[in-house]
Amino acid sequence: MRKEKVRETDYQNAERPKTRLAQYFDIFKHRFLELLKISLLQTVFNIPLFVSLILFYALVRNATDYNSLMTVFLIQGASFLISVPCVYAGMTGTFYCMKKLAFAEGEFASSSFFIGLREEWKSGLLIGLIQGVSASIALIGSFFFYTYMTEINPVIAGFGITIMAIQLIVVLMVSYYAVAQMVVYTNKIRFVLKNSFIMALMRFPFNLIFLIIYPGIIIALWCIMDITMFVGVGLMVFFVAFGHLLWTLNAISAFDKYINKEQYPDYYRLGLAKQINETKEV
Repeated sequence: MRKEKVRETDYQNAERPKTRLAQYFDIFKHRFLELLKISLLQTVFNIPLFVSLILFYALVRNATDYNSLMTVFLIQGASFLISVPCVYAGMTGTFYCMKKLAFAEGEFASSSFFIGLREEWKSGLLIGLIQGVSASIALIGSFFFYTYMTEINPVIAGFGITIMAIQLIVVLMVSYYAVAQMVVYTNKIRFVLKNSFIMALMRFPFNLIFLIIYPGIIIALWCIMDITMFVGVGLMVFFVAFGHLLWTLNAISAFDKYINKEQYPDYYRLGLAKQINETKEV
């Protein structure tokens, strides 16, 4: 059996960070290698998406007319229905690891990842399918409005593209909250989606900032030019867990505010330093 060095004593209350943001940097500093391991585990499940996007990029560059380009976009949209669920199946393992780190439960990446994957992969596939449908609609719909509607009515084209983008953003927010909920609580999937939708809307401006950071920066790198696309791939391979940690802590912060403080006091601010008056309250 492989042995690893572990801390001999538990963290004292005063040693813990006081906010989820401070906790992010604390985990970043002290569990950097662990996050890299989790990133590589997640990358295995990201491979179908990588392959489909690289092929899509190559086919778009070789397309000679609108009809062939539309065919390429339709194929890519269909591929999202397979590749994105694979990503979210892996995310159940990744978010399970992130929960362990956030709650200071101290398990190692390899064991935690496969425990989470075993318990929630089916729900992850379902959430991924919903996200895949959303991405497919956004991609094909935006291409249709931009290509075929711009000359007819630019206003309708702009409105259509905006709607495609908004639905993708909202579904992406909901999907992150949903996966985070699945690894923290035991609940039926319809309630998970309902709660996630509510939190996505209630914290929309805050969520949008997180979405711009991750995966927004990586998507931008993919779209700018050839060189930045490879930078984006590198970030997705080695640092995807850092983005998922950001979203996990964002979600847990929402859970603390809307769920844990009243319904699950044992989970409230779990992993953070607690003031004496807070302990008495909960």
